[in-house]
Amino acid sequence: MPRTRKTSRPARLKPAAASDTFALATAGAELTLAALRVVNARTPMIAKAMSDPMRGDYVELTRMVSEKPVAFAKSAAAGGPGLLAMAQESNRYFSQAWRGPGVGLNPGLAASMNAMAFWGRMMSLGVAWQSAMLAPVHAEATANARRLTPKT
Repeated sequence: MPRTRKTSRPARLKPAAASDTFALATAGAELTLAALRVVNARTPMIAKAMSDPMRGDYVELTRMVSEKPVAFAKSAAAGGPGLLAMAQESNRYFSQAWRGPGVGLNPGLAASMNAMAFWGRMMSLGVAWQSAMLAPVHAEATANARRLTPKT
């Protein structure tokens, strides 16, 4: 009697809740408003430095340039695991789908249900991936907005 090979089941993936999607959208909106406040605060600094180079705020002007690569590098590092999780899920699904039609009463229905489940998992992983990548940029931009916005 031939022995069947046991395959390990993929780890259970945590589905993204509607609140995760809402939190991602909210963070995106906050980032947009923070960027607007930062640009509005820094534009006069740039104009002042151009009109009177001896009195420019070069600490802030230098910070404008140096903080962006750091924030985007943190974002890329945070997004790596999420991207790998999406690739792993994709590989798992397609290796299963390419094995051929299933057996049973309705292989088409089973394939359709598997595809629906796959896209649901991919959307959940996508939300987690985007949230991880947005977090460092969001943190930097909102901190700048708080620091540069005049206190009233």
